[in-house]
Amino acid sequence: MEEQKKFDHELEQAVLKIGIPPCPKILLDLAEEAKRDEPDLQKIEKLICADVGLSAALIKTVNSPFYGLRHKVNSIMQAIHMLGLTQLSLMVMAMVLRDVLKNLSHVEMERFWENSSRVAIISSYIACRLPYIGTSTHKQRQLFKDEAYTYGLFQDCGIPIMLNHYEGYKETLHAANLDAEQKFTAIEDAAYGKNHAMIGYVMAKSWGLPEEMTEAIRFHHEHDALATDKSLLSDESRDFVALALLAEKAIQIVTGRNHTCEWQKGGAWVMQHFGFSEADFNSIIDGIRILNDEGNLNS
Repeated sequence: MEEQKKFDHELEQAVLKIGIPPCPKILLDLAEEAKRDEPDLQKIEKLICADVGLSAALIKTVNSPFYGLRHKVNSIMQAIHMLGLTQLSLMVMAMVLRDVLKNLSHVEMERFWENSSRVAIISSYIACRLPYIGTSTHKQRQLFKDEAYTYGLFQDCGIPIMLNHYEGYKETLHAANLDAEQKFTAIEDAAYGKNHAMIGYVMAKSWGLPEEMTEAIRFHHEHDALATDKSLLSDESRDFVALALLAEKAIQIVTGRNHTCEWQKGGAWVMQHFGFSEADFNSIIDGIRILNDEGNLNS
């Protein structure tokens, strides 16, 4: 155990050297206030309202069809009361992530963010459907759509960082997407001694994401291990990984875009994890087709 901790620490230090974006001050301030026994909601409101663009985007998102509110919110304070501090913090974190990644130099972010947003939306949609399909395990355990959405955005946040740092990474990424045999991260490790899952894990951890999410980011390409080792990740972390992988497959089926071989490597354990039959799978895909036809997969 001590050797593993030492190895993990050394690996994290190596990853940090490539230039992971530091946690923005607003997230640090929000986290500090939110962890108090009695958080000052007015102070939190002021922190968010100090960034006009962020506060406007937050209200717009809360009023979007994603939340399906009967009555629109008109202020940040209303949004705080409606969401709660945990959900609000995750939403703010997701919005800040987009701005931070957009500011990385030398990287074209639109296609990456479009795909990440779709993964997030679909993961959230499936999380809401799970209590009504599949095994009794997921009828008894509640998955929150906001957490699924946030994880979907963050899962591959290491990719733009590697694109920005390594000149030839775009070709490596293409090769990893199309390789049906080798593990995705093994191809990255062979080329750079690092991979986007570990980089994303370190970034998410430094930004204060919940442990269930950071661990899921770290191991989301370990399909063989996830299928055979029940102790590798908690059920909650496994849910995040499985939701995102299913979302990626749904995007390929419904839109014909972003083809990878990851479902070939991990699709079987996803189906087993959720207890899905082929009919369950097809029902989910049909629902996502409707979302796409109605234009609800756009970020």
